[in-house]
Amino acid sequence: MNPPEQEPIASPHNPRIKSAAGLHKKHERDRNGSMLIEGVRELSRALESGIDIIEVFWCPDLLDQETGAPIIRSIERRNIPIIAVGRRAYEKLVYREASGGLVAVARQPSHALADLPEKECPLYLVVDAIEKPGNLGALLRSADAAGVTGLIASDRHTDLYNPNVIRASLGTVFTLPIAISSAVETIGWLEARAIAIIAATPDAALCYTDVDLTVPLAIVVGSEDAGLGPEWLKAIGTRVRIPMRGSADSLNVSAAATILLYEALRQRDESNRQSAPSRKTGHADA
Repeated sequence: MNPPEQEPIASPHNPRIKSAAGLHKKHERDRNGSMLIEGVRELSRALESGIDIIEVFWCPDLLDQETGAPIIRSIERRNIPIIAVGRRAYEKLVYREASGGLVAVARQPSHALADLPEKECPLYLVVDAIEKPGNLGALLRSADAAGVTGLIASDRHTDLYNPNVIRASLGTVFTLPIAISSAVETIGWLEARAIAIIAATPDAALCYTDVDLTVPLAIVVGSEDAGLGPEWLKAIGTRVRIPMRGSADSLNVSAAATILLYEALRQRDESNRQSAPSRKTGHADA
């Protein structure tokens, strides 16, 4: 497999390289409505999810043929421009090493509350003003793994398409139903649908395992530094605590969210098993 023959762009100062590398900065991503996707797994998930890819840069010296070749073929079938680059130019484009020799420029999809799926008994994860890319990426991974109905970022300044968020999420930022809204709009949207709102706080009386999480539910988590915003503190219907047995008085926000999500998943699975009709075993006459 070989993409169309072309002389690789060697200089990191090439205008096309500089334009794409500018997307490392949030204000450029916001201005252009674009983002960088680097890595074989991340780009693969973006393609599978229908993300609009504008162009793909590939470094022949770094491309892993086993994992990268199928993606190149998929890109070619979609008639997406593929630009060969040398190592120095490629290093200008990427945030990290071991990205597999592929980096793409893509359009950011829109994320409205109205686009979220609405199920009979939904489970949403709401992230309020989470700024650290590693935490946000880990929250996306946990939400994807738990099969949430959708993730809502209740802060329009949340930078979902920071390259480090895309990396930390392993590309699940492209597979999840996501909405970006203000806290006030999100709270109104949830309340209009009679979706219970819960959050973990250290001083809560109820343990998280003692609360019914099988109802239509939104689990809300805030930043470790500032916690939840005032709008959410007023809107929370139930506060739960996660027992802490050691000297630490709090958990990483992604760890806390994962615990709550999987408890909700456990309770829902158990409820489904209990409500499923029992199978009757028939016995043939001898």
